[in-house]
Amino acid sequence: MRARLHNYTAYSIGCGAVWAAILLVAQRVADAEARKSMQLWCAAWWSGWLSATIARVGYPPPKKLGSQAEKALQVTSVPMIALGVGSAIRFLWAARKRRRHVRAEASPGTG
Repeated sequence: MRARLHNYTAYSIGCGAVWAAILLVAQRVADAEARKSMQLWCAAWWSGWLSATIARVGYPPPKKLGSQAEKALQVTSVPMIALGVGSAIRFLWAARKRRRHVRAEASPGTG
C-alpha cells in the first residue's frame, strides 16, 4: 500500500487538497486583499507544478538517490515545509486582524 502512494499522481492530489484547505481558510478568515494574494500564490504554485509536469514528459526520470542523500533530503524537507506552512499561517493571521479592524471601524457604535 505504501509503495502505491509514492507517485506523482498522489503528490498532485495531496497538493490540491492542501491548496483547497488553504484557500478555504483564507475565504473564511481573510479580507478581500489577502484572499486575492492567496489566490495569486496558488495560481503561481500551480503554474510551477504545470511546468514541472510538462518537463517530466520530455526528460528522463532522475537517478535514484543513495540512502545518505535520501536521508539528507528528508531532513531538509521538513523545515522547508514548516517554513511554508508558517508563512501561510502568519499571512492569514495578519489578514484576519486587518479584517477585524476594518469591521470595527465600520461599526463604531458596537463595543
